[in-house]
Amino acid sequence: MAIVTTAAEVEQLFASRGEAERTFTQWQRRKPHVAERVMRHVSATPYTLRPDFFHTFDFGHPLKRITSTAAYKQVKIRDWFPDFAMVHLFHFLLEEKGTLFSYEEFRQFCTVDEAGNSFWQQAQNKIGELVKREGQDGDATRDAMAWRVGNGYYSFLRELYLVATLRESGLDARIHPLADALFRVDAWSGRATIEMFVANPHFKEGSGGRKKTPAYYLEDQQSFQFVRMQMKPQHGFGVLHLPTTEEVSRCVFDLQNTQA
Repeated sequence: MAIVTTAAEVEQLFASRGEAERTFTQWQRRKPHVAERVMRHVSATPYTLRPDFFHTFDFGHPLKRITSTAAYKQVKIRDWFPDFAMVHLFHFLLEEKGTLFSYEEFRQFCTVDEAGNSFWQQAQNKIGELVKREGQDGDATRDAMAWRVGNGYYSFLRELYLVATLRESGLDARIHPLADALFRVDAWSGRATIEMFVANPHFKEGSGGRKKTPAYYLEDQQSFQFVRMQMKPQHGFGVLHLPTTEEVSRCVFDLQNTQA
């Protein structure tokens, strides 16, 4: 029998009470059109992927030669949040295709899918606003948006890879865009959440950073354990940086300790 994770299961697990329930209810009220599609989503394809797929697949070169230093100067791109989160769209396409997809396939998806097209249009509107109304450099602004989307794509692939490697190690690792976008849960196993990130002082590093963590939404329920998997920064363009064997092994160890 195929393994699947539904949005209803995610809601029942994470959003039954406390801050997570309040966040979930507010999200449904603020973005009903987004919530309606996300709540229909069923994650199945992530559980069919093998870790070795990621070492041979041609993902493309979403970041080109853009540098993080230049991209992060565009704060209003860095802190921009469209209606549909990128991770929503990545999951939608993953299930539609039934396997891994390239960055170019994602770009094509955004021309034909309703949610993808909405995201693409909002991105273009944001670029136009910054260039025309605020006098920002056009090339720099477009590069910052490309960096934001390309980085999101790479982050999504790392999450899929982690789930695949954890499942290969015998852990029932799960993933769903509702948990990811709303509660910052990149993956989970049982009642242990996983927060995976590359050390970056702009966003997350150690116990700091500006991004909220799964604990922010779930700690008040006093029934979850929180595993933080920090990856060391890697360098090189056009390469998908995956967690190392050592980093994955440490995550497996931490998860096993929560379930002991």
